[in-house]
Amino acid sequence: MKRNERGFAMYAEFKDVDGETVKVQRSSSIGRRLVYIFPAAKIHLGEAISGAHLTVPMARRVIKALEKFVSGAE
Repeated sequence: MKRNERGFAMYAEFKDVDGETVKVQRSSSIGRRLVYIFPAAKIHLGEAISGAHLTVPMARRVIKALEKFVSGAE
């Protein structure tokens, strides 16, 4: 499994339909088992938004990554 620069599990990393990076990564939170879902921040109509445009196959990748997190597979 890929890990980030701090050694935390990277369950998935891919580009959405707009070419923006989406990551599903283990949190560094101590005492609780948490996961981050990082969509790239964007500007839309002059406002900052955070989100990812996912196709069905991309959404399946996120589901698979979250299943790995939930199962404890690291």
